[in-house]
Amino acid sequence: MQAPRFMRRVNRALTNRLMGLFAGYVPPFAIVHHVGRRSKRRYRTPVVAFPTGRGYVTPLLYGTDTDWCLNVLHARHCTLETARRRIEMDNPRIRKSAAALKDFPAFLRPALRLASLPGYLFLDRADSR
Repeated sequence: MQAPRFMRRVNRALTNRLMGLFAGYVPPFAIVHHVGRRSKRRYRTPVVAFPTGRGYVTPLLYGTDTDWCLNVLHARHCTLETARRRIEMDNPRIRKSAAALKDFPAFLRPALRLASLPGYLFLDRADSR
C-alpha cells in the first residue's frame, strides 16, 4: 500500500529538506540527481537505496508515478549519491512483484512484504554493462 498523496507535499516541503542534509553520506539513504522531463531543470531527491548485484534498488513508497521516478524513467539514467560517492546509473526499470524483495536485506523483507508497495525502482551501474 503506497503512502497517501498528501504525504508527497509534506515530504517535499519538510522531510526531503531534512533528509537532503545527510542522505548522500549515510547509507542506505541516498540522493538521486535527475533532470525534469519537461522543465529540464536539475533536481536532487533523497531516497532509500539498497545495493544489488548490478546496482541499486529503491522502494517506491509514494507510487510509481512520482515526478522523480518518472524523470529517471524518461531520461533512462540518473546519478546516485551515496556514501559520499556519485555513481552514474542507467537502465531504470520498475518491478511490481514480490520477487523484487529478494534483492533487499533479509531483515527488511517481512516489512516490505507487509507494506505491499506498488513497486521498486531498479537501477544498474552504468559501468556494469
